[in-house]
Parts: sequence; C-alpha cells; structure tokens
Amino acid sequence: MITAVLRPCQIVHKNGGHPCGKRGDEERSALILSSVFPFRHRTSLGEVRRLLREIGWGVRQAARRSGMSRDRITRWRDGAAAADPAFVAWLTELASLHRRLSSPLARAVPRAGNRPDLDAAGVTCALIVIGWSERQLADRMGTHRTTLRRILEGQGLLASRESRWLEALADGHRDLPRPAGVRADIHKGDFS
Repeated sequence: MITAVLRPCQIVHKNGGHPCGKRGDEERSALILSSVFPFRHRTSLGEVRRLLREIGWGVRQAARRSGMSRDRITRWRDGAAAADPAFVAWLTELASLHRRLSSPLARAVPRAGNRPDLDAAGVTCALIVIGWSERQLADRMGTHRTTLRRILEGQGLLASRESRWLEALADGHRDLPRPAGVRADIHKGDFS
C-alpha cells in the first residue's frame, strides 16, 4: 500500500472510502486515489455515476438490465477501470430519454389521444420495464406516495398526462433493452 500523500484532497480513508482533506495521523492508514487510478480513461471520471443517477438506477439495476456484472459496473462507476464505450453509449441514450421526458409536464410527452389511462397493472408493468421503485415514480411525478399507492391498490387510474409520460418512458426502455455490442458476463466472478 502507498502511504505517501501528494495532495490533501487525495486522501481516502480505509473506513468507508470517504475523501478527506485533513493531514495528520490518518495519512498512515490512507490510500491515495492517484495511485489507484494512475491514468485518465476515455470516459470522464464519474460519467457512469452521473448517467445512472439521471436514469434513476443503482448498480444492481444496471447489472440486471445490461447483463454485466455488478463488480464491473461498480468499477466503471467509481472510475477504477475504463468503461465499455457501448455500455456508456447505451446509458447515454437512456439518460437522454429521461432528460427529454423528465416529468409529466415535459413538452415531449405525447398527447393523450384515445388511449385509456393506466390502471394498477399498467403502472406496475411500466415500473418493471423502467426499473424504478414506487418511491422513485412518486418523486419524479411530484406526487405523494400514498396517492400512488392507492392507484396501485386498484383504487383509481393514473391521470392522463402521467399515463402518457410513463408509457413513453417504458416504450423508450423497450427500444433500448441492452447495450449493443457489449459482451454479457457469463461467470459471476468475471473481472475482465
């Protein structure tokens, strides 16, 4: 382990990996970021983290959707390894979909037309396709979780604008099911 300190902001404690700017006794039990990540990758550090946050996914959800291992995606998210360009392109497409349809009030939300509003089964199906929890949907819609819970228990329908928004997001996720050209991990312990 490297114990030299180049700059105070590069100290990362062993107990949780939180950055620290303090100098002192903790330098002896610290790991230096620049020694772990000695070079810049093609993708900017934190780009995968930002894209996952925009979509509303954690590492586990991204692993399920992409077929990649959680370890690999975690290393890409943390900047420990160069992210696969096809994976980043896939996340970028999904993030642009989520930016375009950021809320039910977005301009890109299609008109209602003659389609029926979503009931509990339709909302649940859309949540499964998108990979969100009920809490995330309520936050993105700007509604209280109790209101959403009532709809999911079969006590009503989602409003027309919210229904079209959720359908458009689900359709976008169906159009981009997995990253093209990325080899899915066959073995759970694959770290290549």
